[in-house]
Amino acid sequence: MPPSSQIKIFGKIYNVKYKADPKELQTVAAYVDSKMQELSNNASVKSSTLDLAILTALNIAQEYLELKRETRANHEMLEERTERLVRRMTEALKANEAKVRSSDNS
Repeated sequence: MPPSSQIKIFGKIYNVKYKADPKELQTVAAYVDSKMQELSNNASVKSSTLDLAILTALNIAQEYLELKRETRANHEMLEERTERLVRRMTEALKANEAKVRSSDNS
């Protein structure tokens, strides 16, 4: 079982167990804290911590889904480019083989 680590988000300290590197946990906590602070500073009305946490979770989830879509689109684009390059290389190799055969027959 991973050891417990302390993180601070929106002024509250939490003890959490985290399997990955503790530095990563601190980075994640700092990111969540900054997003909550940002929402709190930009809110036109005073919101509860729970409301801010939910809005922060929604914003982070939206960022994640957008990055996931972009990654998928980039992956598809790279696959298409790779397939085109493979086709072009195959055609070039076939053309070169045909030239070699025709020069061997001469």
